Amino acid sequence: MAESVSVQGVKHPMLDPIRAMRIKKGKIVTAEEAIELIRDGDTIVTAGFVGAGFAEELAIHLKERFLKTGRPRNLTLTYPAGQGDGKTKGLNHLAIEGLVGRIICGHTGLTPGLGNW
Repeated sequence: MAESVSVQGVKHPMLDPIRAMRIKKGKIVTAEEAIELIRDGDTIVTAGFVGAGFAEELAIHLKERFLKTGRPRNLTLTYPAGQGDGKTKGLNHLAIEGLVGRIICGHTGLTPGLGNW
């Protein structure tokens, strides 16, 4: 796993993203390795519209990591428009109590699990 850097007593691997991404393969990492960089309370931003351009594999790995370890918790999720199929895909993967603590978004019509909070 990537080494954490401390700035004013706060340790987080993305404080030095170049160093953090030197996980065996340079800047190219697997979805699982990318998800390992997310810590409790982080803000994550996603892109895409409906199913186009959305990083489905990252959302799946984030959900699996949370279900397996209980971490990361209380994320802030921000996205500009609906990213899902209205059922199980897209951001619907993240509709698990404790994983996301705050949502800043355009709308939740395609992410009913998140919209029910």
